[in-house]
Amino acid sequence: MIAKPLNEVKIADLQALLGNVREGKMIEFKREMPARTPDEKIKFLAAVSSLANTAGGDLMVGIEAVDGLAQVISGIEFSNIDAEKLRLEQLLATLIEPRLPRVDMEAVDAGGNRYVMLVRVPRSWIGPHRVVPNDKFYGRNSGGKYPLDVGELRTAFVLSETAAERIRAFRSDRLIKIAAGDTPVPMHPGARMAIHAVPVSTFAAARTLDIVQEMGRGHVMPIPPGRMGHPNEYRPNLDGLVIFTNPGAGQLAGGYAQVFRSGAVEGVDVLHIDDQTDAPYLLGMTFESTAVSAIENYVTFVKSLGLGYPIVIFVSFCGMAGCHLRTPTEIGVGYYNAGPLTQDVIPLPEINLESDTQDVSDMLRPVFNQVWNAFGFMGSTKYDQNGKWIGRV
Repeated sequence: MIAKPLNEVKIADLQALLGNVREGKMIEFKREMPARTPDEKIKFLAAVSSLANTAGGDLMVGIEAVDGLAQVISGIEFSNIDAEKLRLEQLLATLIEPRLPRVDMEAVDAGGNRYVMLVRVPRSWIGPHRVVPNDKFYGRNSGGKYPLDVGELRTAFVLSETAAERIRAFRSDRLIKIAAGDTPVPMHPGARMAIHAVPVSTFAAARTLDIVQEMGRGHVMPIPPGRMGHPNEYRPNLDGLVIFTNPGAGQLAGGYAQVFRSGAVEGVDVLHIDDQTDAPYLLGMTFESTAVSAIENYVTFVKSLGLGYPIVIFVSFCGMAGCHLRTPTEIGVGYYNAGPLTQDVIPLPEINLESDTQDVSDMLRPVFNQVWNAFGFMGSTKYDQNGKWIGRV
């Protein structure tokens, strides 16, 4: 695998491979583009899925290898590079299951109207991935790709299940602490909305990051939910780093974003309190836009760390017993309180973001519907007849 972003790879980088680099665990060479025959399609699918199932890496089409050693940059003539990329993307989307979270492609000019197609495949944490036409799973070692045996398949499935268990346990532990008031900064008492964005890669590999050092590199700053544009402060802590709304000396915070050493982000927002009854209420006009904006911010941050997809998203509520949902009346004067709820902690279903093509608001619709259902509504009022979200304010 070339240690450069794909869009920065030049012909000189490829020439440096000749006579020096062999096919192995993270690299494979192909002289020709996969033809439209079943056998050629399977070879391409096997190469890509084997990289995703193992450690990730690069497939380089347009480089000839002898006994696995790169020898000649032959290049490929393309009548339409974009059309060829689209063909390969469609093959991967329809003939590998589950669908790969991400595959990047870049055509490197080799001169003479010929190109080398680089296909970069990150390691996938939602595998193992199966090649549909021959119903096989592939892995890689120093000798290249090979079909996984039963024992290796069992290990791959267990690894995927273990990552899911760790992520759900993390969320459960955090909700217990949030509900008990054990938060990174002192907060106003009452009901709270909690948002978690969790990168699967670090939980699957049980690894941690030096978050304080990473934040010093100018990554996107996670912001407390609904606090974009507010005065926020940040400080390192035992778990990583916390960003919180600056409430003023001696006052309690209304929200925070905690970045954990796993790269996971936790955003918590204190809900409104009725001045007359001291009961909490969820503002129907704005809570969805607050959640969507926060999640988009956190996903951008996780990606900036290089952790990639998939990212598991959770929306939860704590301290909700006695909470109402406040919505405007039909005549536009005053408001209507639905509820109250009797449940205290509400962990809503997780959603899995697997690529940039997924729209956060679309993915969250079932989650938002469930919130509105809890207060007696048929579903969220913030989606039009075509299911498109219209709730941003």
